Amino acid sequence: MMLNLKCFQKSGAYWILRYSYFALIVFCVLISATTIFACPGGKADCDDNVEFVPTQEAIDDVDDDGWVKYEGNPVFTDGAEGEWDESGVTCFLVRHLPMAYYMWYVSRGKIGLAQSRDGIRWVRHRNNPVMVADSGRAYMGPEVLFDGETFHMWYIDRGPDYNGISYATSPNGFDWEPYENNPVTSHSGCIAVIYDGEEYRMFKQMGGFTLETSPDGINWTDHGVVFHQGGENDFDEVIAGPSVAFYEDQLHIFYSAADTVGNRRGEIATGHVTSDDWGETWNYAEDRNDMRTLRPTENWEGYGVYSAGVDFDGEDVYIWYASAAGRGFGFASRPVNSVQPKREVENPLNLWTVSPNPTTGPIKINYLGTLDGTSSVAVYDMTGRKLFNRDFAPNKPIRLDPHLIGLPVGQYMLRINSRGKEFHKQLVLVK
Repeated sequence: MMLNLKCFQKSGAYWILRYSYFALIVFCVLISATTIFACPGGKADCDDNVEFVPTQEAIDDVDDDGWVKYEGNPVFTDGAEGEWDESGVTCFLVRHLPMAYYMWYVSRGKIGLAQSRDGIRWVRHRNNPVMVADSGRAYMGPEVLFDGETFHMWYIDRGPDYNGISYATSPNGFDWEPYENNPVTSHSGCIAVIYDGEEYRMFKQMGGFTLETSPDGINWTDHGVVFHQGGENDFDEVIAGPSVAFYEDQLHIFYSAADTVGNRRGEIATGHVTSDDWGETWNYAEDRNDMRTLRPTENWEGYGVYSAGVDFDGEDVYIWYASAAGRGFGFASRPVNSVQPKREVENPLNLWTVSPNPTTGPIKINYLGTLDGTSSVAVYDMTGRKLFNRDFAPNKPIRLDPHLIGLPVGQYMLRINSRGKEFHKQLVLVK
């Protein structure tokens, strides 16, 4: 088995060699999942040659944190015999676009596409695989954003003499054109990308999660480590596989986590933390174990789960997650909640209001004062995709009808530019 020993910088080679079971799935460094073993070597009553199956006692001991798993899980499994993805599907990403749910996934170093109207019943694309690497190279961990016209993909691109994160664009999500000067940034494990209305933000696994920003998705600036993994005996002593989404006025990160000493179940769980400043700082819980959310409770999940897609419909959060045993992808939902309450940040200059909010129909955007210049309003979805932009004359009513501009139920960000200043407001469209 081939492993990239740079996935961890904190005692990286040691931990990956000793705990290759975790690197196998979460870091997406193997082309397919085969035999998965129980718990880290050295743990009490641990036999690395026995596959882990949760006992009923262990399942009953799990606080599900409000998640309801779909009774028909897994919703996506390996391809049929003779198909290109029959040997196993690994790293994947789900995006909810106006057209449908899109899933990009990896098998044998190639990237495929599946689509769904409800996020549960998936149809593989007839042109699969939609991204195939040159001989000797392999693609992993795709991240995709759609700006209304173009699909943008960042993906891990590996080979004997080639290691980095590459970039490609597509008009439809399946015909991809790689950037001519790839890679665009250095490789450091699984990634997550979001657009904040001004620039792209990439979170990269490197011990903790580092942050890089870019105005164009090609030229990246490193801001260093912004999210730190846990310490000894925390559930997230080892972290990877970030997924990010923006809703309820916060950036949410869901990530894969495992400990190496203290967790008696030897499981991979999903952590969840929020940020009030687009990932510059994070609202860590006083007890990091309170940040543990989705956990394995079904036999098909093996000893762990990791997330790769999050969506919010104005009432519930949806998550798609993979079995650490390589048995496919599942779906779960829960009412929206946060790990930590939002910080109340006073901004006396932000005199804009949006009402009604949440809304089922038209909204009013008001300024508590006099405007002597043109104001512009742009609407973005939770992936950072611009859906609408319009200029409004000075001191004229600003009215928007979400249905007329084709917005489905969900959470959106309004970016208001006026008098040389920019303000952000959240909009929730409900049924």
